[in-house]
Amino acid sequence: MKNRTLYILNLQPALHAEFFAGTRLPADVTVKSYKTFPRFLQSIQAIKDDSPNIVMFLPDRKLDHSKTRQLRLAQIDSPVYIITPECNEKDYLTYLSMGVNGIINPPFNQCDLQAVLNGREQLEIPFPRNKELTREGQVRLDFLIPSKLSRILGVNRLISFLASEFGFPAEECRVNLPMVMDEALSNAIIHGNRGEEDKKVHVRIYISSRRIIIQVEDQGEGFIPAEVSDPTAQENIYRGSGRGIYLLKELMDSVIFKKGGAVVELTKHNPFFTEQS
Repeated sequence: MKNRTLYILNLQPALHAEFFAGTRLPADVTVKSYKTFPRFLQSIQAIKDDSPNIVMFLPDRKLDHSKTRQLRLAQIDSPVYIITPECNEKDYLTYLSMGVNGIINPPFNQCDLQAVLNGREQLEIPFPRNKELTREGQVRLDFLIPSKLSRILGVNRLISFLASEFGFPAEECRVNLPMVMDEALSNAIIHGNRGEEDKKVHVRIYISSRRIIIQVEDQGEGFIPAEVSDPTAQENIYRGSGRGIYLLKELMDSVIFKKGGAVVELTKHNPFFTEQS
């Protein structure tokens, strides 16, 4: 793995300390921190190697538009992240015009630094985290998808994005929740709706900083969960199927079947919220 260099323009030491509090940088990350904009700009313009570089910009409390203009003109190839205590609509649009990869507001959690180091997808829309949203806000979504396996990826990206914005651990956002949704949606499409594309899968999502609750409902006849064989039993170990419900229960805090098995309700609590409260 190539070494990564993290270039930081640190114009807000207190915010810098808050962002990095309780975190440890990986051994393959070198940090270059600057306290003045001219030296910072000169350094990132001199980048010539092809190593993965990351740029973090902690702007003045009052956004300096001359600095953002110079950064935009610099045409930085490396991912750029804005760490700021707050972000109004005007500043948000200014940052977007710079082509930044992410805008991160407090309260910070252990996922934020890892998200910066991993880099975000270029197609992902930056979303300014608002401390009131992540502390007190809630999102509820209710939608239908056709019985097509190709639609699962879009739902997974949506849930992964929401979980990340509400401060869930990176492993939950990128691995566990998508894996759970793969299983729940494919079961609803293949077993519940029998792959009939005219039938729909109803997805309901509730998320806050405390927990995420997901309901997946198909239009099938349901089933009796108690009659599903245990995949850990000796006689079932080598079977190629039947592990779906077991996987859901292993990765989620609660798995409840309703409407005769046509609805599965999945709940995951946010461990970071418990640790911080």
